[in-house]
Amino acid sequence: MGQSHSQSQTHISVLPNEVVVSILQHLPPQEIKSAVLVCKSLREMGEKPRFWTWAVVTVNTKDDLQKLKRPRLQMVQEIDVTQGSHGGTHLNRRGGVSTWMKEEGLADLFQVICEIPTVRRIRGLEFCKGIQGIEPDLVVSVLNSLEELNLCYDFYDEEDFEDMPLRLEAEQLELLFTAVAEKTNLKFLQVSGQDMLKDMDKTDETDEVDEMDQMDEMDTISPELFAAAVSNVEEVILKEHFKEDITSKQFEALYSIIAVEDRPVRKLTCLSFYIDPMGDVDPELLSKAFNRLEEFTTVNCGSGEQWTAILRGLVEGDSRLKKLMVEDINLEVVQNLDQNLVRRAKKKFGQFYQDPCTVLENRRYLLDCIDIIDTSES
Repeated sequence: MGQSHSQSQTHISVLPNEVVVSILQHLPPQEIKSAVLVCKSLREMGEKPRFWTWAVVTVNTKDDLQKLKRPRLQMVQEIDVTQGSHGGTHLNRRGGVSTWMKEEGLADLFQVICEIPTVRRIRGLEFCKGIQGIEPDLVVSVLNSLEELNLCYDFYDEEDFEDMPLRLEAEQLELLFTAVAEKTNLKFLQVSGQDMLKDMDKTDETDEVDEMDQMDEMDTISPELFAAAVSNVEEVILKEHFKEDITSKQFEALYSIIAVEDRPVRKLTCLSFYIDPMGDVDPELLSKAFNRLEEFTTVNCGSGEQWTAILRGLVEGDSRLKKLMVEDINLEVVQNLDQNLVRRAKKKFGQFYQDPCTVLENRRYLLDCIDIIDTSES
């Protein structure tokens, strides 16, 4: 006669802790949430911070800062301080978002983040006010530990000039650049509207010095420090809007260090609406610098001699460049280039410039799309 076999079930509580921990490590986020509700033992083991690194902590009020003191969130990597739709950011024509953060609230947030060294992203930080009133060492400690930083002070019209109000004081800015130049977690950095110059009103008005030369001599951040810091980040966007922004000597120092040293920077975007980022920099220096990058984007700058050297380095040298884009370029510059050189460059990686008409059409199309989004949400 056949024998009957009874199957017994093993309760998870009898399993060794290391086995349970191994099981929890393989659970997706939603199942981790459910597992800690099963029993006390699972909750105790499931509360370990390493199981919650995926969590994005939303901070909509000052009271929400208490969330960041929970044991399970002591290894969290991302914090969201924005409100709205589209993943926390409400897109509108001006690019702004609504935020809860008051000026004193940002200091409180930084104090809490300083106790969680794993935080790498603060979504919506660029729309927060109050950073100038925070102790410089605290600012540097938090910002330099991030992987992504939009250091932006941008405005879109006279009535709404603080859409992106993250502007550092001179001491904060210098300490941050010094720290980034030495060692940083930053992988992406956008710099716009920062006070790169000392107060021009305090200079001797009797000195008959060319305005641009005077600006270059009044750097809050020395060209060497600027270059060392910026080139130490893999992807960088430099947007120059005001006289206080990036100077020609700072741009030149950046190109120089990229040309002669193997720096971490791989993607560089220079968008200046006040000075030519390429200025009168030596064409061969620009060629060496740009062809050591993987991507370079700029707008309406450079001479025919400079672009000839850059393109020749691209098609004839040992170039790393995979993408080159010059927006709003002066077509006369392109027409006066060696057309055979232009064709060879296009053959290597396609169209590398856009004329003003194409850029304008693209911008109108983008604005139309944003208007459609706004209309559908209202």
